[in-house]
Amino acid sequence: MIFFNRRKKQVSGWKLNPADLAERPEDLRNPCRGWYQIHTFEADREPDFGELEWCLDRKDALALVFLDIGAYRDRDLDQTALGRIRRILDFFRHNGYDMILRVAYDHQGKAVEREPYFWDQVKTHMCQVGELLQEYGKAIFVYQGLLTGNWGEMHTTRFQTEKKRKELWNILKEYIPGGTYAAVRRPVYWRQLHEEQGGKESVAADMGLFDDAMFASEDHLGTFGALTRENGWEEAWQREEELAFEEELCRDVPNGGEAVLGEVFQERMTPRMVEEVLRRMHVTYLNKVYDSGILDLWKQWRYTEGETWNGKSLYDYIGAHLGYRLVIREVCIRAGRGRDAGRLEVTVENTGFASLYQEAEFLLESGAEGIVTEQWMMGAAGKYPGAVWYSGETRVYACDIPFRERQLWISARRKADGSCIRFANGCDKNGKTKIGELSGSQ
Repeated sequence: MIFFNRRKKQVSGWKLNPADLAERPEDLRNPCRGWYQIHTFEADREPDFGELEWCLDRKDALALVFLDIGAYRDRDLDQTALGRIRRILDFFRHNGYDMILRVAYDHQGKAVEREPYFWDQVKTHMCQVGELLQEYGKAIFVYQGLLTGNWGEMHTTRFQTEKKRKELWNILKEYIPGGTYAAVRRPVYWRQLHEEQGGKESVAADMGLFDDAMFASEDHLGTFGALTRENGWEEAWQREEELAFEEELCRDVPNGGEAVLGEVFQERMTPRMVEEVLRRMHVTYLNKVYDSGILDLWKQWRYTEGETWNGKSLYDYIGAHLGYRLVIREVCIRAGRGRDAGRLEVTVENTGFASLYQEAEFLLESGAEGIVTEQWMMGAAGKYPGAVWYSGETRVYACDIPFRERQLWISARRKADGSCIRFANGCDKNGKTKIGELSGSQ
């Protein structure tokens, strides 16, 4: 609802004629969220970048770059390999993707055959990866795994011990830059690497999770355990307690991965249950190619809640709500400090499954479409818990503007680099949403 505050009508005859701000049932290409595809490369083979260009889906804002360094199991990454890796990362950066990066010795489920024999070699590779993260940190949203295990998932490896995981994490955290999140495969790994937290999972905001077996079984194929929380911080807990842990932890750090169709667990799935789990896990990104079985099922199921999405496919609803989704809920203009200006306030809700983890800026513009005459930076009208904008949280942004007949547009952008963040209320080709027109006289 959009309204004009008439408490000081005697001071000003100006009013705001609202634009149509109904939410649109569509996905949005916004930074660091949404569907992704995996692009796999081997460190000893030069990619065909021309062919790769054809494989890109320009609707995606994220790409998972999987680097297989198994050919270097017995030696350091040389300048040839490092140069090749830089060309790969440059390719995705120049094509406007935020990257999910995974570096591992195996992409075929054969880690034991392809990992180094010597632990010192693994640690050296971790240092080399860390240096790349420092170089490309602004373009890398999440760094997944700690090199080892089948598909880099940290299981089925000769380096399975908690001690070795801690050694790799201690190396990595010295390199990983601000704005880039580490991620581990299971919640229990996170707890083991943050034992100093003493059960306070919301304190450390340096590492999230990735789950490549969502819905495959009751325990997401070993992602969860069988014990209860009472058995200790560093044990794998049963499903409900792990989901509660993720619900709290991933308010502050990203979570994502792959959904898998499990024949037995499929009988328990309903659209409501799927949405509830994805929202509790605060899922920000999902593979759009694998597993086609469950993705096709979601395309067949209808979403039946609310006016905007009722009748749309569950797949479309999920895609639109991965990560954050900003919806303008209310616009009002109040009397300002003098007769010649008013205070414009815009109320915005994050309706996505997850938080907006990166700080955003809001800009109010005056003028016709494509022609800007004045601009104002909007400030937060209230105290909010830091830069992270939680799922379900509503914020108010405001600024003072002179009374004048004008069209008003609002836009948002990522503070770090100015990347456009689009509202779900519809926007023009530049990502700007018209909120109304001021009219009247003094």
